[in-house]
Amino acid sequence: MRGLSGAVTALILVVASVVIALIVVGFAFNLFGSFGSVGAVSPVGPAYLYTKSVSGYVYLNVTIDNRGPSVNITSAQISGQTVSSNNIVVYTVSNGKASQLTSAYIPAGQNQLEIEFLGVTPSMIGSGPINIQLVLANGQTIYITASVTT
Repeated sequence: MRGLSGAVTALILVVASVVIALIVVGFAFNLFGSFGSVGAVSPVGPAYLYTKSVSGYVYLNVTIDNRGPSVNITSAQISGQTVSSNNIVVYTVSNGKASQLTSAYIPAGQNQLEIEFLGVTPSMIGSGPINIQLVLANGQTIYITASVTT
């Protein structure tokens, strides 16, 4: 029996090394986001829904871990009240300072967010804990249980 020649063995090793390197780089730079995008967005830790804020709006303070790309919020449901994306304002919170995002989306990574809901009637919310649904453009719905704070 004859074995593989040295050149063929070397070629197989080079091709295998290149394939492995491409896979590692792809995962490192999230180039395969579609494989992990389902279930990639989830709340982390406690969430608080404020019903009496200075602005007069209802807002949610929550930390969200988004392991995929940034994703838009298409609507929200709070105590039977539906809020469309044009009535949702999202802020990232860092070192106690809130910065408004350009639209209603959840950025990639783990971020503390303040999500403001316009047009929600605070008296219809109750005393909590309350369930909130965020419907995302990727088809995912995030379920958040928040303590109500006045």
